[in-house]
Amino acid sequence: MLRKAIKQFQLGVKSPKQAARILASEAKMRSGIRTLRSLELAVTWICNLDCEFCYAEDLMKAKQKPPHMPVAEVARITREAHALGLIHVNVTGGEPMVRKDIYEVVDAIPKDVVVSLVTNSTLLTKEKVRRLKAAGLSTIQMSYGDYYLKSFDRDLARYCVEQGISVTLSVVNIKAERKNIEFAFEMAEEDDFSVLFNYPMIYKNEGVDSEYYWKMRYHPRCREDNLFWSGKDRCPAGTHKLYVTNDGDVMTCDRIHAIYGNVNDEPLADIHKRMYAQFIKHKSFCLLETCDKQWLLNNEKSGHNYDLSLLGKQEDPFNVFEGTSLMDTTVEGSTIAQQIHAARRSAETAPDGQPLPR
Repeated sequence: MLRKAIKQFQLGVKSPKQAARILASEAKMRSGIRTLRSLELAVTWICNLDCEFCYAEDLMKAKQKPPHMPVAEVARITREAHALGLIHVNVTGGEPMVRKDIYEVVDAIPKDVVVSLVTNSTLLTKEKVRRLKAAGLSTIQMSYGDYYLKSFDRDLARYCVEQGISVTLSVVNIKAERKNIEFAFEMAEEDDFSVLFNYPMIYKNEGVDSEYYWKMRYHPRCREDNLFWSGKDRCPAGTHKLYVTNDGDVMTCDRIHAIYGNVNDEPLADIHKRMYAQFIKHKSFCLLETCDKQWLLNNEKSGHNYDLSLLGKQEDPFNVFEGTSLMDTTVEGSTIAQQIHAARRSAETAPDGQPLPR
């Protein structure tokens, strides 16, 4: 675990100020002080691809989409998060590179914070890589797997590393992707990349590839959302990590679309305080988990005894909290979000009012 923590630190940190902030955050977290470490920031819902397995499909399929998050809003939200202890911002979407002002977006984030950007790589060029580096980007997270084999450019990924931007190959850890993930680790070793294990959501994905997952998850080059420089086998969503959509709705993570507040209605600090109080008691390996056998296996492998009663449900593929007590403190969120979720549920309901079979 120590080798992994050191390697992730080396790959992510790009300045002494970032290093100092991360170490201070680590001390606060381990002493039990409430702190927000990571922020997923969706700066657009627009994407140039149409991936049927996308975690944001229910958002991006909306007939009415909110505009890009203004650069001024990016600056305001990250300032508020910075005051709460922020050490990492993950710029996501949609596809962030559809924005012509993506460089201003990156530049608006405090410079002592590690900034990563998620991309399908199709719109990326060497010139854009150089401009992202100049704006302050630390890491570029490239989607990798069967769907992306034609668009992934290994030479361009190597160029990112040459320019001082760390590269993470983002994979969904399911059996169908095993060969691709194995090759991703080969590239990581040869080209100084890392590999991000994304825990599969129940939407058009099969369950986690447990065998390979537990074989590789402590590998120094294996990143995982619930291991962000912390060395903890516990999901940070809702406590040390939040997701903010481009119209301001706050969720635990980008793959669970239950809304707990909106940053346009109240300070992020108030929303985080409420969520932290609730989710710090909700111990789980990953909030996305809905399989009792996998839950128990994760307990066994990690040496924990997380309560099986906290297991997510499968009523809504985009919200495993549906049908649990975690929905008790949610809010309706933005008008657009209400329309999207209402339309999806309506489409999935039979004439007799019963949910359609999945």
